[in-house]
Parts: sequence; C-alpha cells; structure tokens
Amino acid sequence: WLGLNSTSQAITGDGSTSSAIDVTSAVTEVNATAGQAPCTLADGANGQIKIIINTSTGGSNAVVITPSNLRGGTTITLNAPGETVQCIFKNSNWNVIGGNGFAVA
Repeated sequence: WLGLNSTSQAITGDGSTSSAIDVTSAVTEVNATAGQAPCTLADGANGQIKIIINTSTGGSNAVVITPSNLRGGTTITLNAPGETVQCIFKNSNWNVIGGNGFAVA
C-alpha cells in the first residue's frame, strides 16, 4: 500500500486572495467555508502526485485551482465539501488521475 504520512498544507479561502498550492507536500487541504478559495499550482517534478481536498464544513464556495500547465483544461474546481482531485505531473503537465466531484474546464 501507499502511505502519505506527511503534514498537509492548509489553505483557508477568504473570497479574494489567491493562494499557492505547494509542490512540497503530498496533500493540500483547502477550507472554503468563509469564502471562495482561488488557488494556483506550479509545475511539479516528473512523476509527482498531488492530492487536493476541499475540507469546507458547509456552503458552496468553490476551490478553483489554476495549474501552470494542465492537460485537458485550464482549471479544476472543487465546489462542495468533501470533493477531491488527484493529479500526477508527467510530460510537463498536471494530469488528473482521480478524485471525487471535481470539474475540469
């Protein structure tokens, strides 16, 4: 089995400020309960996996992720508590490989 036992990055959306999702932790938890949570995602290392979780406790504020390079779109949206996305960085692009409830546009 694969275990990701490291400290997660925590981001809290305030409705206006864009936050950078780090490429140094395996998991980023974004809380958009208080407001929208626009986020950016820089390029990773070849083969790197990144997991992003919407940990909001309620409401429908969106977590909108804008990677520098995303295969198949330009943004990933998590617009409800519990939605997730998993990506792998390969061939100079983030590639969505799984998740729950996300939307790529």
